[in-house]
Amino acid sequence: MQDLELFHFHLERAIYILNFQDKKLAECWVTQLHSSMGLQYTESFLTAAVLELSLTNLDTFHWILDNLSGWKPYANLLAEVRRFVLKKLIQKGFIPSQEFSFDAEGKILLHESTKAIVMENTSESDRLLIEKVLVTPAQVLSLTTK
Repeated sequence: MQDLELFHFHLERAIYILNFQDKKLAECWVTQLHSSMGLQYTESFLTAAVLELSLTNLDTFHWILDNLSGWKPYANLLAEVRRFVLKKLIQKGFIPSQEFSFDAEGKILLHESTKAIVMENTSESDRLLIEKVLVTPAQVLSLTTK
């Protein structure tokens, strides 16, 4: 039970620190935890923190994935989401390079109608994560006209 209580303590602390949206503060704290608790443990509660924040604080959730996506736990999480979406697209019969492709950042480029199919029967937190790995032609156009 002590391990669970310690994990919960670190999860709450991670959420508290990440809510400041201060990259240097978060990096210092995570570096300290890596050395004292180990990499795998730290990655576990950082992943749990982003999932919790997808339900409780969307602003911080988006800030993390926009600013800390280079961190291993978040890069791994987005890679898993990308694999999930690719598997779903292929299972639905979509053909790579014809009905979807990738942009320079590794996001999945697809049409709105295809995106709607991917998003069918998806929970709100999963939907938020999936949005981070998808891009539509309309989104690309809006980025190029800014």
